[in-house]
Amino acid sequence: MNFSALKEATLDEKGRVVLPADYKNEMGGSIPGGQLAIEIDPYEKCLNIYPMAEWEARISQIRSKLNRDNKQHSRVLDVFYRNFKIIQVPESCRMNIPNNFLEKAGITKEVVFTGQGDRIRLWNATEYDQYIESCEDYESTFARIVGNEEN
Repeated sequence: MNFSALKEATLDEKGRVVLPADYKNEMGGSIPGGQLAIEIDPYEKCLNIYPMAEWEARISQIRSKLNRDNKQHSRVLDVFYRNFKIIQVPESCRMNIPNNFLEKAGITKEVVFTGQGDRIRLWNATEYDQYIESCEDYESTFARIVGNEEN
């Protein structure tokens, strides 16, 4: 998967939103297995949406770094597992996102989907605008990190 671009949408009164067709097409025209994983982002005020294959890879990566017999690691796992949910997605792609996830991310009516490679992010539209405004200068950051100009 290589999700990209920004798509605007509207959450309905029941907390449902339609996954944009471009993202569905990126998954081959339908949601594999009819399920997606929704995660409360650990760093930003948004939700991350993963196709199941990418989600399973994420879980494997995280579990490989954590030892549940270590107290601190166990606590991280507790929060991690509490902050995601597997949801059923009908053919219409109208996703019913848990209310507590929407509340945690501050997501209300006007939303923005953004693609980020193997995942899709869902933002409150106003929160996304503030996030973009707060980002460092993209050009110099890109050159420093991707152009190997780090000190």
